[in-house]
Amino acid sequence: MRGNNVLGLIFPNIYDELIPELTARRTMGSVPFGGKYRLIDFQLSNMVNSGINNVGVITTSNFASLMDHVGSGKAWDLSKRRGGLTILPPFSQGNSKFNTPIENIYGVRGFINNSSEEYVLLSECNCVYNMDYHKMLTFHISSGADITMMYRNGKIPTQAEAPMILSLGTDSRIEEMLIRPKTSEDDGACNYAVGCVLMKRDLLLELVTDCISRNKLDYKRHMLQDNVRNYKFYGYEFCDYSAIICSMDDYFKANMSLMQPGIRAQLFNGSRPVYTKVRDDMPSKYGLGSSVENSLIAQGCVIEGEVSNCVISKGVYIGKGAKVSNCVIMQDTKIGKNASLNYVICDKDVVVKDGRALMGYSSYPIYIAKASVV
Repeated sequence: MRGNNVLGLIFPNIYDELIPELTARRTMGSVPFGGKYRLIDFQLSNMVNSGINNVGVITTSNFASLMDHVGSGKAWDLSKRRGGLTILPPFSQGNSKFNTPIENIYGVRGFINNSSEEYVLLSECNCVYNMDYHKMLTFHISSGADITMMYRNGKIPTQAEAPMILSLGTDSRIEEMLIRPKTSEDDGACNYAVGCVLMKRDLLLELVTDCISRNKLDYKRHMLQDNVRNYKFYGYEFCDYSAIICSMDDYFKANMSLMQPGIRAQLFNGSRPVYTKVRDDMPSKYGLGSSVENSLIAQGCVIEGEVSNCVISKGVYIGKGAKVSNCVIMQDTKIGKNASLNYVICDKDVVVKDGRALMGYSSYPIYIAKASVV
């Protein structure tokens, strides 16, 4: 069965509070990553490459940059007369203090009802991976599962928000779920959910409606954990590279990991390309005396200084004599002559004046806010 029988639902706002510095003016889904991408690009590309042609993006706040990035969905071949990409606007149920996934799904139930797909794939934007969802769908059908949850085996990310630990039987059926278990750094590997859930459309609507009627609005606890004995939950293991972004440290390390050829090969798979909004720029220009080592540099940059172990986005200028090491530099940032940056995250449109020196640490990089002048 092809993925065109699956409706994709993406939540770009769920974990905005985990990296408030980067999401003050944008959603988690529109956070820049890897020099030329946004986090939502990976979920959209995974769905399109798996044959999912009807995708809803459920927004709640700060979605101007998200709408500017995804547009009509043309970059992902989702600009269609039927189906394609749909931006679903904010919704709040009653006097709820929070916009939870359950409320959001209930608020767009008309969109879900009007879709013709039999299955629904729920996906979160703080996870970076390249995956064929068709394999997950095949497993879901062949196992007779009611709900299939993607998981990884390993150590829980230290700053994960409400991590879900799965206890699986020999047939991959989920027997128990633990949320926010007490763990220590010495704890070994376990099976933890990655933020991708597959089920039938009718079952999703039934579960969400039941939760709303009982004022149970916690997606993980009330919709998933409370029903683990009422329905057949199965786990689908994902073994390739993935990064779960739960903090600025996670974000920085995920970008830095792209310097490793093995990780790049898994994430940017030639048979499953990662699509993004195209910005027409000239190739990057490297001045006389410039030096670049072990870095990812997007198009449209002018490099006249020294760059090492950096992820550089489009349109960045690095002046003569500047030394930039172990940094994530976002779009259209200007770094002046003889400036020195080490372990720094620069948001978009930052200006670092001549001769300035900024130094963070590998576990605590300095963050410079959007459009700041240093």
